[in-house]
Amino acid sequence: MIQQIQKLDRVTLVAPLGLRFCDFTSGTFVGDGLDVQVYPPGSPARKVPAVANRSGVYVLHHAPGLRELEYGEGDQAYWNELPPARDFVIEVNDNERRFQPFQFIAGLPARGFYKWVDPLLSSPPTPAASIPLYSSPVRAVPPGMAVLRADLWDGSNDIAASWAVIEASLNDRIIARGIADEQGRIALMFPYPAPRSFSVTSPPGSPLGSPPRAKTLALTEQVWSIGLRAFYTSARPIASPPNAFAANPVLPELRFTLSQPEATIWADATLSEPLLEASLHYGHELVLQSRAATSPPSQSRQSVLFITPAVSPP
Repeated sequence: MIQQIQKLDRVTLVAPLGLRFCDFTSGTFVGDGLDVQVYPPGSPARKVPAVANRSGVYVLHHAPGLRELEYGEGDQAYWNELPPARDFVIEVNDNERRFQPFQFIAGLPARGFYKWVDPLLSSPPTPAASIPLYSSPVRAVPPGMAVLRADLWDGSNDIAASWAVIEASLNDRIIARGIADEQGRIALMFPYPAPRSFSVTSPPGSPLGSPPRAKTLALTEQVWSIGLRAFYTSARPIASPPNAFAANPVLPELRFTLSQPEATIWADATLSEPLLEASLHYGHELVLQSRAATSPPSQSRQSVLFITPAVSPP
């Protein structure tokens, strides 16, 4: 006898937020080890965690004020009939200290993966289906990766250049980006560039110039000229809506951080010579420091890389 199963009802839940995170260094998705908290602006006591599912996507359920909207089919008609999106604060911390913490505002519910627009990478802006993660200064350097380190100091205001951004480029192509921590410490990690080859020549004494061969330095002798670009302001963003970041003012607002104006990196402590590029040697960390002044007046700070905002805040 075949038993008939009668379906009486079907319940579907629509998640108001799905987040994917991508390691800017390796380009791989990060689906574990992150602490993601969501709450309405000005109400940090109402935090709700976004939890990673089996696919490594951080999914939010039961957010304050959105619970009733979770009951629906999730089809086009459902999204067409939704009320206007409401702003929520998203806080991201890494329990394993691999990545810099941050926060940002998102309008919820959001359909599909949350779309991120990088202020520095695209014009016109192109939304991406993942949020970038930037290496912390204490992260272990992945095997086969180069690293650029610096302690950034605001030479105009005599403070640590908290949350400053540095980009590294090779042949006008961005190869790395990093965000400083609250103390101005920064680490950019990226794959070593391809070995440099030199002109093709023939062995000495070969009258016919054959067979040709390329002169190539040993890998341990490879050196690359890395272009440098900085973005920084000592001003902090005014929360919009008000008190949006009151829960954790230490966390930088990611959109604001990546939208800072260009700044100047200085090769010397007297702030007279801009630093536009540096030499990366294979197998060696590239540690950037401004040269100390040999005569007064001089900056009192030592072993730091001076940076100044292009425009001082009012």
